Amino acid sequence: MVGIDARNQNILDQKYICPVCALIIRDPVQFIGCGHRQCQTCLGNEDQREITCPRCQTKMLRTEVHLDRGFQNEMKTLLIVCSWCQWDDILDNYQNHLDESHPNRTCEYCGEQFNSTNNFNAHKVSACQKIIVECLLKDFGCNERIIRANMKEHYMTEQHQKSVSKCIRQFLSHDNDRRIDTGCPRTTTESYNPDTIQFEELHGILNILVGGIEALTNDGQRLSNESLQAQITLRTLEEQLSGLKLSMEESNGFLQGVNYNLDILRQDFTSLQENINDLQCVSYDGIFIWKITNVKEKMMDAQSERQTSIYSPPFYSSPNGYKMRARLYLNGDGNA
Repeated sequence: MVGIDARNQNILDQKYICPVCALIIRDPVQFIGCGHRQCQTCLGNEDQREITCPRCQTKMLRTEVHLDRGFQNEMKTLLIVCSWCQWDDILDNYQNHLDESHPNRTCEYCGEQFNSTNNFNAHKVSACQKIIVECLLKDFGCNERIIRANMKEHYMTEQHQKSVSKCIRQFLSHDNDRRIDTGCPRTTTESYNPDTIQFEELHGILNILVGGIEALTNDGQRLSNESLQAQITLRTLEEQLSGLKLSMEESNGFLQGVNYNLDILRQDFTSLQENINDLQCVSYDGIFIWKITNVKEKMMDAQSERQTSIYSPPFYSSPNGYKMRARLYLNGDGNA
């Protein structure tokens, strides 16, 4: 369970906001060493003996963290506006309103359903992989808002790497200032101090990391430029390919038109050829010599009754006489 979500939480005093879940504090506990507060459920593993305050990074024993009932009573009178409707009232009545009016919630990012608002808030704070969240280094210039599932890819971006470098540099600067303010020597030959040696090693490692990050950033910039050039080249090739495809489509359309016209010409030629053949065989004196071709095939058609008779080309009894055609039954007409 995490803190309490409300529409007006951004305008509340930051002392009422949990630094871990970024929601209104639920069951507030106070760090005795520094006075800061957070949700009791956001403390983490109960087996940890040592606790670190998320606001100021002060370390203390778990026994130095106590439930702050006075602060909890103070929070009960906070004016709250419901996240899901126009309801507004004091915080003490908010949970009853949620249970009565909004018992079942559906995540607008991934579609998962929940039987309580508290479970839904916990899902949004840590589990939903499709929700849009802010980068952890937003205070160091990385203001990108990323889908949680894409956070690993974001960590490799140039903007995030620059923020990491800035964070490390500030840490080193604060460490050096602390050494100067406390008069802590960077090296000593008079005594062996394990803490000093550890800080020296950490300082060297961080310097190496800063150099490595800068090198990675430069490589990333170079690769980004090369990628941009490759994208430009690819775009040019795609445009040329599109032009070739368009030209091929136009050529195919032209060829289809040519083939269509060629088919029409062939049909016209065949028709003219038949007309010429018919005209050559036309007789105008009543005498017609009929030349029958493919006699064997026509005989077989007649015997199988596929085509029992055939007709001759037309002929005339005289130039102005009757137009006639002869009909021949190659296998007889069945009357003889």
